[in-house]
Amino acid sequence: MPVKKITKKKSEVKSSKKVVPIKKTSRTAKESGSSKKLSLKFRREMEKILNGMRKNLLEDINNTMKTESDHLKFDVGDFYDSASSDRERELSLSLSQRDRQKLNQIEDALKRLEAKTYGQCLMCKDLISEDRLKVMPFTVYCVACLEEEEASNSS
Repeated sequence: MPVKKITKKKSEVKSSKKVVPIKKTSRTAKESGSSKKLSLKFRREMEKILNGMRKNLLEDINNTMKTESDHLKFDVGDFYDSASSDRERELSLSLSQRDRQKLNQIEDALKRLEAKTYGQCLMCKDLISEDRLKVMPFTVYCVACLEEEEASNSS
């Protein structure tokens, strides 16, 4: 008599002839606050990264402002050259505005490091995973809360 192989779906557990679906949680163990604090070594590493990002952004903003002020001194040309230059200047200024916003986020993250609240999600108060903080050092939300926020904003 051939043996019939029984396979279970990953999302089901068979117990006493009932099929019970396993609830999926959106947070990993790291993100759910299983580790209550970031290590001192990790916080120092993130502070170094954030200060480096801050320094680079300040240099970029400074260079953009210098370029724009130098451009106005030597602006000679016809109407089309002027229109093209205006468009380039407008694009450059919008990029520097994004840099300023990013700079504010970085400075806020540095303040949270000082206050020892860095890495804590603003919505759920759980610890944000170190992997997420490495990718985006100035983030204020864990992945689950960010997805929830984006879902509520898109509706």
